[in-house]
Amino acid sequence: MAPDHTTKKRRREPYNVDTKLVEIYEDLASEKDEIRLKAAQSLVSQFTPDKAPADDQIKRTLQRLFRGLCSSRKAARIGFSIALTEILTQIFSTTRESSEFGIADVLKIWESQSNSSGSESGQEQRDHHFGRLFGAEAIIKSNILFEPSVPFTEWNKVLDLIFELAQKKPWLREECGWILYRCVYDLAARGADAKYVEAAVHSLSAYDLVRCPEGVAVWLAVKDMFPNASLPSKAWKHDDPLDPKERSSLSKIMKESSSGDSQGGGQGNPKSSGVWNSKLHFAWDAVISRTSDVSRDTKSKSSKSSRLSFTDFWVEVVDNGLFASSSSDERKYWGFLLFNKILNEGSEQQAAHIFSKNLVRCLTNQLAVEDRYLHRMAVKASKAIQARVSKEPGFAAAAVRGLMGASGAVNFDQATKTKTIEKIVADANHEALQEIIPLFEELLRRPGTSDEKAAASNRHFIANLLLSIVRSKASTGNDDSDEDYQAVLEQILAIFVRFAYFMMNTGDPATAPEPVLSQVTQEVLRSRINSALNSLLASQKYASSIPYAVVKQIRDAAKSEEYGKFIIFIDDKLQESVKTAFKSLKKLSSKEKKGETSGIGAFKLLYSMTVLQVYNGDADAVSMLDELEFCYSKFLGDEKTKDNADASDALVEILLSFASKQSQLFRRMSEQVFGAFADQVTENGLESLISILEAKESLAGQQEMFDNDEDDDVEDVEEADDDDDAEMIDVDEDDSDVEVIEAGNASDSDNSNEEESGDEGEDPAELADFEAKLAAALGNYGADQDPNADDSDADMNDDEMEAVDDKLAQVFRARNNAASQKKDKKDARENMINFKNRVLDLLEIFVKKCHSRVLALDLLLPLLRLTRRSTVKQIADKANSVLREYTKLCKGPALPKLADDIEPVWELLRAIHKEASHSGPPTHSTACSQASLLLVKVIVGHDKALITGVVDIYADTRKDQLCSTKCHVQPSFFTDWNNWCVSASKQLKSQQ
Repeated sequence: MAPDHTTKKRRREPYNVDTKLVEIYEDLASEKDEIRLKAAQSLVSQFTPDKAPADDQIKRTLQRLFRGLCSSRKAARIGFSIALTEILTQIFSTTRESSEFGIADVLKIWESQSNSSGSESGQEQRDHHFGRLFGAEAIIKSNILFEPSVPFTEWNKVLDLIFELAQKKPWLREECGWILYRCVYDLAARGADAKYVEAAVHSLSAYDLVRCPEGVAVWLAVKDMFPNASLPSKAWKHDDPLDPKERSSLSKIMKESSSGDSQGGGQGNPKSSGVWNSKLHFAWDAVISRTSDVSRDTKSKSSKSSRLSFTDFWVEVVDNGLFASSSSDERKYWGFLLFNKILNEGSEQQAAHIFSKNLVRCLTNQLAVEDRYLHRMAVKASKAIQARVSKEPGFAAAAVRGLMGASGAVNFDQATKTKTIEKIVADANHEALQEIIPLFEELLRRPGTSDEKAAASNRHFIANLLLSIVRSKASTGNDDSDEDYQAVLEQILAIFVRFAYFMMNTGDPATAPEPVLSQVTQEVLRSRINSALNSLLASQKYASSIPYAVVKQIRDAAKSEEYGKFIIFIDDKLQESVKTAFKSLKKLSSKEKKGETSGIGAFKLLYSMTVLQVYNGDADAVSMLDELEFCYSKFLGDEKTKDNADASDALVEILLSFASKQSQLFRRMSEQVFGAFADQVTENGLESLISILEAKESLAGQQEMFDNDEDDDVEDVEEADDDDDAEMIDVDEDDSDVEVIEAGNASDSDNSNEEESGDEGEDPAELADFEAKLAAALGNYGADQDPNADDSDADMNDDEMEAVDDKLAQVFRARNNAASQKKDKKDARENMINFKNRVLDLLEIFVKKCHSRVLALDLLLPLLRLTRRSTVKQIADKANSVLREYTKLCKGPALPKLADDIEPVWELLRAIHKEASHSGPPTHSTACSQASLLLVKVIVGHDKALITGVVDIYADTRKDQLCSTKCHVQPSFFTDWNNWCVSASKQLKSQQ
């Protein structure tokens, strides 16, 4: 029986594996750059001339490297390509006489290793195509084809393989073109013969790839780097893709249009790549960088080298091409990429011309709706504009013209629901504003629509933009480098004045607004003047100069009627007061120029704001001007008329008139003026401020302050419901109809919970009373009449009907009067809260500037009472804050110094201790303790022997706490006193 040879194992032949080389190839495919580079260096070091590598070693290594380029691992292509390029450079850098391995062998290995037989899977075929592409790039970069000893046919062979790949696989055409595009520059840097680039362009033509983005880029590069190269004729008009006559063709090519071209030497456009790429084609850079910054219209007609200007290129290729209404979202996406590219990298002249009509329309539409396909790209474009302006403030003018001019929309921010324009103008520099402001002025005159409602909306938007410029520049008003901005700010306010106070329908079409400004728009513009001045008052540099410039502009324009008739009626008496005020303003300006500063700026501001009130139609402004003139003569007049005491009292009253208005502008103005004259406030002036704090936060309080002649019954009811400890606000009355009216009449003050709950529904008792009166008025004809009554079907005659109507009218009139009274109460309460807030602001300024004056001690008790009594937490907290600030400032040498008569201070200390006995919020007790200790320091600072009297007062308060049920002094009151005694005892004993 024959032996069974299948059971025997065949002996393996010994095989040596170079593990180090395996590791190198493995590292070439690493995802980490440093590992790949280290592996490439290790491999290349084996092929240096001194190592004299054998042909077999070279062949095996090249086969392995070309095969590695076909790997599906993306990092492998990078690492193997680097190693391949360097090894080819090393091998053929010197003459190898004994070697038979040449360039042709390299190309054979490349072709064979990257060849796809067609039996592979789709992914494997793609890997082989990429391998061929990367191999071509490595061969070209190594420059082995461009040595004089290398046959020119080898270069042609490489070109054929590249173009065959580009033609066979259009999705690789861009990469193939990029390799040749970079090759042109490398050859130019080497000083190579033009025949290489000529062959490349002729191959482009042979494969019908001249009229494609890659062909355009390569052609332009060759024309620039090899101007004397011989290129195919009739491929382009005048042999230039950027010839103006080629712009239509260029537009189709750059957006990869597949439609044929009847011209161009019979050559059709190549097949589209069929694959959309989210990145811009490199050909865009090649084209844009070679367009002329100068328009063809400005060039000499005799110029032979006329090229398509950037503006014409942008309009034809980008705006009418990529952003055409029929373009796909993908092409518009490319358009936004180009837009951002020019914004980030383009010259100022280029960036100024990219706000074309179709692009801005697309940008507006895409920004307006979040769920649109290109919304995120539009947002990036908007941010790119803002970034360019932030980096280059002078670009703001071009951006505003582009977005709001002929190609854009006047209401761009409104249409897109963004603040793009607002942010742009805020960053604009002085030069840009000199262009932007006249544009806004023209848009106010002609807002781009004949519809009155739309025109008003656009004008309001423009006014808000001008106001935003004022606000942004007001914050930089104290910088020496921004002195030019005052002229800009005055220019803006002059525009407001022109359109806000005059009827500009002069009959001159060149200057008359179209359509005519509505009364509402003019009121809005006047309010914008107030808002602008409010922002400028924050800057001491512009506080007096610009308000004066505004009223002077109004006066001069009213006299000359340059802008039409002045719309505010001013009678002769008021006109005379205004005239006197301007005389005083002129004197103040003269004093200011001479260097006098004490109170000059404050008076100038106060005069200007009062005159502005006159121009706004304020009926109280006449008396205010007269009082102001009195103050001026007493403060700044000659020695005979000066009387600071009377002037100070009158000035406080004027400032209170401004502070009572619910306007931040007048609040800020009154604070600035008060701060200038706070040290001259008298006892009477301070009492005027205190009286407001002690007034009720109600209709009765408002009547008391403003001397309103209202129904006495309302005041009686208010006073009946008020006691010494707290104000009780009547909130039982309510009406659902009134609630609708009051919905938009919100105040910045806190409302009590009782009032809020009272607004939720109508009082049942009140409703029942109304229904009873209604039933009484209807009599037998009421809704609840018995239907079985004998006279149920009887009809009323005319007299009976009239009588019922009269009774019903009386019932509803009474109901409306009650609702009106309730609304008056609520409005009065809000007015008083606002007024008290403003007064507390002034008192805060007073204590900061005058805390060392004995007069300031008069504030202690009113502030304590307000902390306890006020039903508005905001007011109570603010009063406590002022008091805390006062006591904090009064330390050491800053303590008030008493005169010989100190009895009023003793009385004040006793009154504060009595105030501390009332129950109140936690802050009230703390404030009483702080106020008491402040007086103790003042008394002891005057005479240390008086400490015994202080101890007696505290002892009396302790007795009341122990014995009286009405005394609610908190324990912390005495704790603070004990702590002070401990700290002060050592000092008192040491000074005895």
